[in-house]
Amino acid sequence: MNQLQSMTEENLKDFITCPYKFYFELIEKKKKSINWRQIVQHVVNKIVYSFYQLPEKSRHSINVLRLIDEYWGKVSPQIFESRVQYYMVIAKITDYLLVNVHAESKKTPPLFLFEKLTTYIEELDVDLSLTFDVAEWSDTTFVVKKYLVDATPEMLTLYYHLSIVFSEKVLKRTPKSIEVVTLLDGKKHVFIPTPEDLEKGLHYLQVMKVSIEDASSYYRTNNVNECNVCPFLKECDQESRTFSPKTYLS
Repeated sequence: MNQLQSMTEENLKDFITCPYKFYFELIEKKKKSINWRQIVQHVVNKIVYSFYQLPEKSRHSINVLRLIDEYWGKVSPQIFESRVQYYMVIAKITDYLLVNVHAESKKTPPLFLFEKLTTYIEELDVDLSLTFDVAEWSDTTFVVKKYLVDATPEMLTLYYHLSIVFSEKVLKRTPKSIEVVTLLDGKKHVFIPTPEDLEKGLHYLQVMKVSIEDASSYYRTNNVNECNVCPFLKECDQESRTFSPKTYLS
């Protein structure tokens, strides 16, 4: 077993999505695959970032639509499984961005806007990185927000614990709330943390660290959406797979 020296939000997300795929891409250094969800997530990030950069008087629904049109125009329908899926995704993204992003139009500009932070976590003996998509800060409140194409319960748990640990360790403050909007279903997941949740978050990340370090325990995902577009399906279909220990993400 090798000592993990750093963990990023993306590394952890990839590991949760599928440890096998994580192994092939980040450890065996095979070509990283890009699927439509990742591309659409990039577009969503651009739209949200650009919207918050606008002056307050310009943060209205017309400019939300303008930004969606500008960035979505660069997305090829060919990356989707069908034309129907392409149009369904853009319709849902448009509807739910209009509802959720426009609701922020009158608020003070966020303290952090897609700001990547890295800090050493002594309890984990690892450098940890997280991007705060939107973090609103004032004398009376601190709210962390994230806009995702979609998210499994496991992914929501990851973002919750990462946000807690970073907020406490870097900003020395507990968020009033952590909000994750999933744009394919329009749901807003709101979590109300307490200071005691820091220990839970550290424990969660310690378990993740140990799991990543022990490649012999890796398992194949049961996520059909991921398997359908995964370039490593042939390797996974082998009856047995022995992962060789290497230095991970150093």
